[in-house]
Amino acid sequence: MKKTLSLFLLFFSFVLFSQNTISKSIILSDPPISKDFSFLQEELKDVQVVMLGEISHFDGNVFETKTEIVKYLVEHMGFNVIAFESGIYDLWKAQEDIKEGANCKQVFRNSLFSMWGKRKEFQSFVTFFENNKGNLKLFGFDHQITSVNGTVNLSNDLFSYSKSINHTIKLNKEDFNLLLESISNSSMFDESDISYQNFSSELNKLKQKLSQQKNSEENFYWTQIVNGLLTLGEDAFTRQNFTSAFNCTGIDNIRDKQMAENLLAYVKQNPEAKIICWGANLHFANNLKSVKTPIIEDFVPMGSYVKTALQEKMYSLAAITAKDSIFLQNKWHSTPIKEGSFEDVLKKQFKNNHVFVSANQIEVDKIKENRLFSPITFIEGKLSEFHDGYLYFPIATLVTIDEYEDVNLDTVEEKEIVKNKTSINLNIKDRPNETYIEEVVIYSKNTPYQILKKAIGSFDKNYPNKGFSSDLKTNILIKVADTTCVDADVSAQQYDLGYVNRDFRNTKKVLETKWKVNQNFETESFKEYYGFMYNSPIQYAPFLKTNKFKKFLLSIEGTTKINNEEVFVIQFSSPRNHSTFTRRVYLSNYSGYIYINKSDNAIVKIIENWQVTDFPDSFRVGYVLKNNLVKYTNKEYVNETTITEFVKENNLYFIKNAANIISGNLYNDSAEKADYEIVTTSTWNNFNISNPSIIKTNNEVLLFEVKK
Repeated sequence: MKKTLSLFLLFFSFVLFSQNTISKSIILSDPPISKDFSFLQEELKDVQVVMLGEISHFDGNVFETKTEIVKYLVEHMGFNVIAFESGIYDLWKAQEDIKEGANCKQVFRNSLFSMWGKRKEFQSFVTFFENNKGNLKLFGFDHQITSVNGTVNLSNDLFSYSKSINHTIKLNKEDFNLLLESISNSSMFDESDISYQNFSSELNKLKQKLSQQKNSEENFYWTQIVNGLLTLGEDAFTRQNFTSAFNCTGIDNIRDKQMAENLLAYVKQNPEAKIICWGANLHFANNLKSVKTPIIEDFVPMGSYVKTALQEKMYSLAAITAKDSIFLQNKWHSTPIKEGSFEDVLKKQFKNNHVFVSANQIEVDKIKENRLFSPITFIEGKLSEFHDGYLYFPIATLVTIDEYEDVNLDTVEEKEIVKNKTSINLNIKDRPNETYIEEVVIYSKNTPYQILKKAIGSFDKNYPNKGFSSDLKTNILIKVADTTCVDADVSAQQYDLGYVNRDFRNTKKVLETKWKVNQNFETESFKEYYGFMYNSPIQYAPFLKTNKFKKFLLSIEGTTKINNEEVFVIQFSSPRNHSTFTRRVYLSNYSGYIYINKSDNAIVKIIENWQVTDFPDSFRVGYVLKNNLVKYTNKEYVNETTITEFVKENNLYFIKNAANIISGNLYNDSAEKADYEIVTTSTWNNFNISNPSIIKTNNEVLLFEVKK
């Protein structure tokens, strides 16, 4: 967008004292507020689509500043649509829910990626939208399924709409839903139930039928959703993942092209709309023609398609920081700023100021090293071609969990493991044997599937579905080559939202830590062991999901007695080794035992075992070790086991004991290895559901001082 010199003199400060000086810039408040962005009146003149980027999805203060920009654009420049890098179906459903008066906080939790919808720093946007929802619309330009709306409702609604236009999708609806879950969660096309050929064929037939319908908002959305599902399936079926330092590569081109198509289709359908896009910088880049770095040079961002189509009606505004560390796997890692890079120039010139920098100036209109496409890797590229403007943040603050967010326990780093020294005796590779079974009876009138279905149907009756508090005692034991490196006891208070609550979340307040052994392992915080302490299988176990349990292999082993009650012992195994059916990011053979009380259909004990078949390279980064163990820089899991036991109190079953055991290997650079085991054993007491002690997320205490 061209500017006259007089306008630049009015809106930008000029400082021309060195070759690397950024001349056209605006110093903003700290933190920036809505009125700081009045310069956008001229900067965005005649713009229909403005893209607000972020360098990382984990910088809370960037979310808050983007909200201030949204406020200004809505209140002073007539922008009326907020488009997110989240699912097109999810956001359409969200828009409909808002029309019906649903609470905006819950709506966004049910539609957006959790990195926004369930983060505290995003809630200022939620509040603003709530106050202005009568004048605003939502749109999702991503074809992925991003939250509860998509996972729960998409399949039903798609099949229902197909029926309403006299078309039959010749696929099993439940299997179709499971396939979408596999694609979304495991990034793989699981052909166990539906082949890729049938998936593609049936959706293309539906696409043809949709093209014959009259233009309407409903038909527009379903057309784009079906296009997106076809793309999603193709991506999962053909994708060959590899490890890269870049956030996006050529592998992601299919997604970015579809996102651009969705957005441009919305613009065509709604020509009067003025749209604010919320997403990542890298997707919003205008073009990467100047980039010659291998791997990233093959990436074609959605912004390049939109810029080509809309020209100066589209404006890309990127957030950029000069932070020198990144938070990964519960630790901060150094990411030094390269001397002479764009980030280095910004840091040295503007120091602790928040600044807007125009891309329309000599210093930016050149090839320069930058870190816009990776948290760690600098590349050369023409900054003025990447984006139209930049917002510089001197610091980036880590996002925090919004109250009552369900903890994502799917990541491998949050799951380690346990052997209860006092109440659980189990050879983790053995099945329950004759010492456990008092009698073996095969019940011909009850198949294992019928028994398990009754147990799942009795969850609301048997387990707490509202908040309760309890006292927790945990032991963490870490051994390397039979040498104990860590042996610590932890006492804590815990607050749960219940085992069958969809927004399951538990919070802990550590009261005391006793170290019996602390050597060689550099243990910094109990955040490292958060997931070890607790994981409710009632909430998460795949074989306890109504749409999945029939896909597991089940057999009745017989009966035993637990707490003087007769209990069915059902063996389960998964014929599929990916995360949709194992809840582990690594591929594994998943099996175990379910103990179901015959009298009330309550599950009273669960044993789960994961025999690892493929441990991802991205999770092989080792622990922080000391002394003679410092040479071991990589790790791998070999086997994982969890054991969960329940106790009945006041007619409800609570988790009494939980044990989690991970066994694996540590490696040095010469491929020498040492076996290791992490055992976490937890016991709960004093369950209080009538008057629980609530521990708010922002009051949660997990940190502790390591005592030598």
